[in-house]
Amino acid sequence: MRLLAASAASALLLVALAPAAGAGTASGSTTLLGPASSGQPLSVRVDLRGVYPVVPYDFALENRCWFGGRYAGAVDSTETYPLLGPWFQGSGGSATSTQTVDLGPVPSGAVCRVSVTRGSTPVKGSTTAYAVG
Repeated sequence: MRLLAASAASALLLVALAPAAGAGTASGSTTLLGPASSGQPLSVRVDLRGVYPVVPYDFALENRCWFGGRYAGAVDSTETYPLLGPWFQGSGGSATSTQTVDLGPVPSGAVCRVSVTRGSTPVKGSTTAYAVG
């Protein structure tokens, strides 16, 4: 009976530690797939490394814009898009997906930053700054 209890406790410990052991540090990139124009949708390619497959709702694409033309002060527009996929296996084992950012409310002359976040933390290497024309 003691052996059975010890085995069960060991199995529970291994299950509890498995996600921590498998969780690596994610890095990524965002690439604009066209010009950023006021009032138009913008396609953004997201590449994540260190995680595959990507779990739905684990990551989000965040777009922040400042209408004054410089990255200062309070953000004038913030949109967050949960990264649901579809995800494809990219080069070097990365997970790749294309998402659409709505620049409808963003005026010409604004500057923006798009990045991937996990929780409230930006994913290393995933921030791309751009100007809206």
